[in-house]
Amino acid sequence: MTFRKMPEAFLQLSITLGIALVLSLAMKFLRQPLIIGYILTGVIVGPLVTGIISEKETLEAFSHIGVALLLFIVGLGLKPKLIREVGTVALITGLGQIIFTSIGGFFIGKLIGLSDITSAYLAIAFTLSSTIIILQLLYSKNEQDSLYGRISIGFMLVQDLAAMIMFIVISSSTGFGTGNFLGVLGFLVAKFVLICVALYLIMKFVIPRIDKIFAKNTEMLFVFALGVCFVSASVFYKSGFSVELGALAAGLILATSPYQREIAMRLQSLRDFFLIIFFIVMGAKIEFSSIHSYIPMIIAFSLFILIGNTLIMFIIMRLLKYTTQTSFFAGLTVAQISEFSLILIGLGITLGHLDPGLLGPVTLVGLITIAISSYFITYNHKIFNYLKPLFALISKDKRTKSDRTKRVEDVKVILFGCHVTGGGLIRQFQQAGISFLAIDHDPQTVTSLTKKGLPVIYGSAEDTDLLDSIPQKKLEMIISTVPDYDANSFLLEYFKERKKKLNIICVTTHYQDAVRLYKQGATYVLMPPYLGRRFITDLFRRNKLDHTKYEIEKERHLSDFKYIEDKLV
Repeated sequence: MTFRKMPEAFLQLSITLGIALVLSLAMKFLRQPLIIGYILTGVIVGPLVTGIISEKETLEAFSHIGVALLLFIVGLGLKPKLIREVGTVALITGLGQIIFTSIGGFFIGKLIGLSDITSAYLAIAFTLSSTIIILQLLYSKNEQDSLYGRISIGFMLVQDLAAMIMFIVISSSTGFGTGNFLGVLGFLVAKFVLICVALYLIMKFVIPRIDKIFAKNTEMLFVFALGVCFVSASVFYKSGFSVELGALAAGLILATSPYQREIAMRLQSLRDFFLIIFFIVMGAKIEFSSIHSYIPMIIAFSLFILIGNTLIMFIIMRLLKYTTQTSFFAGLTVAQISEFSLILIGLGITLGHLDPGLLGPVTLVGLITIAISSYFITYNHKIFNYLKPLFALISKDKRTKSDRTKRVEDVKVILFGCHVTGGGLIRQFQQAGISFLAIDHDPQTVTSLTKKGLPVIYGSAEDTDLLDSIPQKKLEMIISTVPDYDANSFLLEYFKERKKKLNIICVTTHYQDAVRLYKQGATYVLMPPYLGRRFITDLFRRNKLDHTKYEIEKERHLSDFKYIEDKLV
């Protein structure tokens, strides 16, 4: 048996992934996003430190595959009805943040002496925040279903749509700067219209007829999805567009397929591997020799993204009448740049619009903002409590005019939080004839319930002035459906000082917090994971394998959904 010599690229990839493994473990220990470890791996294996990577072409090809798969999966999630699904608030906050951040970023670029094209690229790229990092941190904190979490996920989807448009414009702009501007613009618009028409026709008439054939076998479905992705990317590339735009278009083509979710799930692991290579290659390209001339840019844009982005989102949310806390938490989620930001800058360099030396400083801005914003999101409650005195001076929560003039009668129950869980409780109060008052910090929910004639006011569970204004003589129960320990702890402290024999029911997702709330005097603490386990056990005990009984349970469940839609939407 003869052994062929192991390819040099394989050895380099093996060493690189070994270093990436060690650094990713270090990032996990430091509670940092793994992307930082991958970029640092690139710095180590690049020419600045060890120079391990010599087969750059091979690894760069891998990195392009990773970006293509990332944009393909993003396209899969961009369904035509997305804007309606994310809601008005997500649309306003998402577009508002993009517009004001772009304007601010452009003027910062000009103030520090950058050219118009460089300032424009940086301003556009830095408007995007990292969906991957935000979702990861929200889910790790179990706050994806909180009000600020839902809004954040919504405006991240809007940003993904905006990123799609940016890729179309930038990848089609190779002619800008030469020839007639109106002619180039007209050609760009024509190509955009052709893309939209072609995508619509394929989604409407082609995909529904062929995806069923491949879906009969999971391997065939996998190959079919990859084929659509890479063939589309290649066709776009040969037509003068970018590979990235072609992959994004392929995702849009399959977005309406009933097998869209399964395709995305099967491609995620493959995408993750190639994306690791992308960030490693990006780190290897950093040239610190040129960074000293970009220090003002790095400092200015890092501060703008960390502080300016947060303030822009905070102000937009406050103008939409959300509470100080919700606005602040949502603002903290956008205090970093996205992987798309790096991809956009890389695309600009490839097209010859930007100086290649800009990649290092932009990547460093990414490392700084991603690292610091991860701590912002992780410790958002502690940061808010620390800044409470400042917020009390500059941004005091105000109730609406109708709330200020509304006379609140003596009630037996006060309900904090009306979304889903609270909505079901309202029906029980009405059926039992129990006087109640609902308090919610979502203006849309308050408006919806007010139109239904329900006793609800806008406010926060930690607003002392609001609580003091509510007559408490007949009060017998407090129910908080807000899964926030600090808010529930405050309510327990406030009401237990005034009424010793008061039923206070709270919600939390962590058993440690449940124990602490019980020690503080909570009557009962709901834990959804525990209750879900108990419910499914009882459900099986009652119904065993009887299909008819489960159908009855399903109809009851659907009836609850209908009530929530009627009351809260």
